[in-house]
Amino acid sequence: MISILLVDDQALLCEVLKTWLEVEQDFQVVGVAHNGEQALDQVEILQPDIVLMDIDMPGMNGLSATKIICERFPQVKVIFLSAHDDDNYLGKSLKAGAKAYLLKNTTAEELAHKIRSVYHNQTLSVPSSDDSAIALKTKLEELMETYRHKFQKQLEEVKFSLETLKQTSNFDNITQQRLSELENLLIDKIANCDQRLIQLEIINSNTWESLRSEVLDLQTQMNESNRNLSSQMNQQIVNLKRESDTQLANALEDWARQRAALQEWAVQRDDMRPSLEEFELKYRTELVTVINPLRASFRDLDKQMRIMRNCMIAAILTAAMSLSLASWVLVSYRGGSNSSGPDISNVN
Repeated sequence: MISILLVDDQALLCEVLKTWLEVEQDFQVVGVAHNGEQALDQVEILQPDIVLMDIDMPGMNGLSATKIICERFPQVKVIFLSAHDDDNYLGKSLKAGAKAYLLKNTTAEELAHKIRSVYHNQTLSVPSSDDSAIALKTKLEELMETYRHKFQKQLEEVKFSLETLKQTSNFDNITQQRLSELENLLIDKIANCDQRLIQLEIINSNTWESLRSEVLDLQTQMNESNRNLSSQMNQQIVNLKRESDTQLANALEDWARQRAALQEWAVQRDDMRPSLEEFELKYRTELVTVINPLRASFRDLDKQMRIMRNCMIAAILTAAMSLSLASWVLVSYRGGSNSSGPDISNVN
């Protein structure tokens, strides 16, 4: 399996090349890069067998990237796929270390054949002493093959031009004959047109007067229609103005009535304001007369509760003191009884 890295700044061309190459069973496109820097990174990571490289790219171009790849990764082989049909670029590419140079109008079959030939030439085992000679021979063979392709294309273009020229000579004869036929047909058509024009002039001279009279009648009718329309429009304008004046007068009367009603309502509101203040004062006075007795009752109740609480505390303290005194007397009595017992037994 031949692993291939595509390097071109045109994404669409990369997709087309990927489609072409993936059809082949022994090809595998392992990555795509769009400039020289990306190509170096991809080569270092993927280690492909073949790199299809473009020359003109943003940033690092294809020639600089190829030189670095050949120095750092000698096992990776570069094939240039460029749009420059110039021997100068061909020499620069081979000097940079490329193994082949193809144009972008190359067919898919030629591209696949070139990739296989470069790959198999790369994998040949040769003695180390003959490396430089083999490399030079390979480059010369690639250069000769490139020139052979270019010569074949130019030869095909020349053959196509000759065939076109032959067809053109025959076409000139046919064209000359066809032009003669068209010229005769045109002369006949012109003669027929002249006769038709004479007939039309006669017909036009007869119909001109009738058309003029019809135009005058139409103009008279239009003037009459305009006068009628103007009178109708004036009448409608007068009626519309009268209706507008009537509606405006009615609107002014309604506005005056509404204004008078609002003024009357404002007067009534001003009259009602003192009565509302008197009602509020009266209601507040009555409320105070009701609340004051309740407040005094609550104060008396609170005073009585305090007195009861003090009485209860005094009663509790008194009971406690009584219990304490009774306990003390009881304890004192028992202590006196215990102490007098032994003295009586001694007397006896």
